[in-house]
Amino acid sequence: MSERRLYFRIDDYLDLEYLSVDEKTVRQTPAENLFPGSAAIKAYAELKKVDSEASQLFYQIKDKDRQIAEYLHLLNRKIDLLGQQLISEPRLRAQVGERRRVNISEGGLAFSNAEALAREQYLALNLTFLPTYVGLAVYARVSRCEPVRTGGFEIAAEFETMTEPQQHILSQQIMRAQMADKRRHQDLYPPA
Repeated sequence: MSERRLYFRIDDYLDLEYLSVDEKTVRQTPAENLFPGSAAIKAYAELKKVDSEASQLFYQIKDKDRQIAEYLHLLNRKIDLLGQQLISEPRLRAQVGERRRVNISEGGLAFSNAEALAREQYLALNLTFLPTYVGLAVYARVSRCEPVRTGGFEIAAEFETMTEPQQHILSQQIMRAQMADKRRHQDLYPPA
């Protein structure tokens, strides 16, 4: 069984930007350094990480004092709105990434592309998950490039050198997409 089938795969829409790079760049330069807008995305990802870490404390406070908990919840929503504005505004001005349907797992992704990419070609990927605007800048290597009869190419790439925090963010976003897909399915086909 190939390794790419060991991961759960899901179809999702994300903003995707890529650059072809060489192996030296992969080994020596963090992927986020190649994308000017990724600093804001990284800051937003850190905000979400802090939010996740604080959630247990929030529930403990909520058990003791509902008014303080509601106030903290409102403050958190304000920070989220500011964070979303921080990352969406530069993207709107620059129209950086292209919203695409991708098939993604913790091992890699597949997407349609207008141009062919060479097999074994390294890519720097700037992925922004929607609607959360959580972003990742990572490296991948093209494992497959096949023409599509409607035009263009289907590109498959395997992630390279992901850090543990990047893997955690990716798995959270895949779980979020799974839950959203399940809710959509339940809305369309409610239990009898």
